Amino acid sequence: MNEDEQYVECCTHGKQQATYVCQHVVKSLLDGKPRGFWSAEPEPENERPDSWCSACEDKVNSDGGEWTDESEAFAGVTLLCGACYDRAKEMNVKN
Repeated sequence: MNEDEQYVECCTHGKQQATYVCQHVVKSLLDGKPRGFWSAEPEPENERPDSWCSACEDKVNSDGGEWTDESEAFAGVTLLCGACYDRAKEMNVKN
């Protein structure tokens, strides 16, 4: 990934790290309803690993514990800025 692909311009937070979450985590930012927060293994160079909600975790587990085309379609992976990711994580891990 080149330097430009690692960042996104957020209308609220300006230039931020590009992160990826499921559509349900994004929805929690819009309606304030916590949905859980699961993440891939963090890497030293990425403090904000790809993340998803509890419904997506259940879907993956029902598909044998691996991401499939069906579970990825259900997740609807969405781009978020790093600051929005942090806010989503904070609100979703409380419950």
